[in-house]
This record gives sequence, C-alpha cells and structure tokens, in this order.
Amino acid sequence: MISKINFTDVNPISNRETSLIKKDLYYTIKNKDFILGKNVKRFENNFSKLSKIKYSIGCASGTDALILALKSLNIKKADEVIVPAMTYISTGLSVLLNNNKLVYADIDNSTGLISIENIVKNITKKTKVVIPVNIYGQKVNLRKLREKIGSKIFIIEDSAQSHFAFSCFNCKSKTKKICCKKEKNDQYADISCYSFYPAKNLGAYGDAGLVATKSKKIYKKLLSLRNLGSIKKHDHNLLGMNSRLDTIQAAILLEKMKIFPEELHLRNAIAKKYTNNLNQYFTCQHVPDGYESAWAQFSILALNSKERSIFMKKLKDSGIPTAIYYPKPLHLQEAFCNLDYALGDFPVSESISQRIFSLPMHPYLTDDNINKICEIIISCKELVE
Repeated sequence: MISKINFTDVNPISNRETSLIKKDLYYTIKNKDFILGKNVKRFENNFSKLSKIKYSIGCASGTDALILALKSLNIKKADEVIVPAMTYISTGLSVLLNNNKLVYADIDNSTGLISIENIVKNITKKTKVVIPVNIYGQKVNLRKLREKIGSKIFIIEDSAQSHFAFSCFNCKSKTKKICCKKEKNDQYADISCYSFYPAKNLGAYGDAGLVATKSKKIYKKLLSLRNLGSIKKHDHNLLGMNSRLDTIQAAILLEKMKIFPEELHLRNAIAKKYTNNLNQYFTCQHVPDGYESAWAQFSILALNSKERSIFMKKLKDSGIPTAIYYPKPLHLQEAFCNLDYALGDFPVSESISQRIFSLPMHPYLTDDNINKICEIIISCKELVE
C-alpha cells in the first residue's frame, strides 16, 4: 500500500533533532533570550560557514530581507531596479516599498530564470540594481550577468528558493559538494537574500529570513536597519525596520540545518528519478551543466493551460497534490497595474505561466511515491494525445 503523498514535508526531522530543538527552546525560554538572542548569532555564523558568505544577518522574513538589502544600498527614488517578470510577488513588492522604479525583464525559455540578454536590453542610465531570482532552486549565471552589466550596477540575489545551491564552472569533478571552493556564492552578488518560510527547502516553523553579504560596510548598515536603525539601545542612526530574526526560529533552523546537506542530496536524487521517467513525455525543469539545483520544486510544462488542468485534476483525483509557480506574471498582477505594462509585453513569462505545474518534491518521497506519480501522469498524457 502506498502512503499518502504530500506536496512538501515541513516536519521531517528525526527524534534526535526534535530533542535538540526542545533543548534550545527550553534554554531560550528559561533565559528569556527572545530578541536577538544567542541562537540568532549562532545561526548566522553557521549559515555563513556553510554558504561561504562572509556576513549573515537574520531578519523577520524573506520579503524583509529584500527590502533591507535595497535600503542598505542608498539608491534613490527615481533609480531603476530590474526583476524577472515571472517570480513571487515579494521580489517586485520590495522594490516599490523602497520607493524605487520597478522594471521587468523576461525569462529564459529553457530554465525559467531571468534572461540575461533581456536584462541588458532594459538597462538605462537610471538602472542601479538587478535582482536575479534563483527560481525553483536553480542559480542564475551570476558570472555571466556581472560580465554583461559591469561593476557599477548592484546585484541582489534572491535566493529564497535556492539555499546552498551552487555553480561550478572551473571544477571538472563529477562529485559535487554543496559549495564549490572555486566559485564562491558571494563572488558576483553584492547581497544575497533568503527566506525560511516553513515550506522552503530550509524552513523554520514560522516566518524568518536572512541577508548575506561580503561587504563589511553593508553588513554594519544591515545590523542597524533590521533593528529600527539602532546598534546601541535608544541610539538610532538610521530609519530602520523592526525586522529581527526570532530567537526561537533561529534555534529551530540551527538543528534543521544539520540535516540539510543530506536532504539536498536526496532532493537531487529524486529530481533525477523524475527526469528519467518523464523526460521523453514532458519538458522538465532544466539545470545547465556546472550547476547543482536545490530543487525547491520539480516543475514540468504542459502544452497549454487546458492540458495542464487535465493533468492536475487527474493527479488530484488520485490523491496527489500539485501546485503552480506561478499562475500570473508580475506585470499582470492588479497590484502593479499602474506600471504601464500589458499582456504581450513578456511573452515567455506569459507562456510558461499558462503551462507550468509542479509535482510533489521533498526529501522523503519514496520510490513507490515517485513511480505512482509518474505512472498516472504518463498514462494521462497518452490519453490526451
């Protein structure tokens, strides 16, 4: 008998991790160490060590991480920030909440990542920041992006879905580690932003986020910005935010991070099994050579929205959940309707949004789970044709 299949698994920690979390929570409560407590700093240090980014600053959410990153760069109201048209709303929202001009670029048809060529076409004298989004767990080619845009434009990497994914263009080894020593994560990005929303690859038990940077100057500014513009109590040097990482969430993330390398390995193995089974029937999520995805989702493309609806209904009727990332590009969202974009402006984003859907993806899917999912969707594909 095949067990229930979850789209994602937010509680897959062992009894050992549960015991350690309880211990950390007890310490936090006993010592009333709630705000910017000991475990926040421990988590920040451990995250920096694992990601090989020098400075890490915990904050309240992934959205806040993006806003804090923009605030730290002193960009002006009329300055332009380029983001992909196909992403979660937080990427675009952060730009507008920081009172900057939001500019979209279309995405690449094969990866779903922001098109570097389209970024270049949209650069003007007012362009100050590009926010490439590592969507579905894949990393944007930041080296190529930096070569194309030069050193004067900031890069804020939105890594909300790509914890510890990496790129390695120099290493010829087939054995890939979480972070390649020859291609540091912070080598091309000025700032990287992370979310630890519960459904993320590395998820807390509530909202949490983090900003990482190689710059000591930016780091010191972020420490103040996340804490109401203050480093010393009652002494405020900046107009900051109340966006401190909760110590309890930091304690949970500390323990979950210990099992994350193994989970990342399992995600890649599951993605490979999906690809081997489905590649001849569907356009599957593409990861270029030289990259290792964090596989936040495993997504495939139907021929059109009607076919997608048929597949998703068949899977739902069989007890298998699916999701769409994302059903509507940012330029078609009502919240952004005053930005003078229209249907047809970003054809790749619009096409993929009508065809893409994601299958269950988490480290604890069994071979029986994967085989069942693939059998149902392949049989449905054959009937549709």
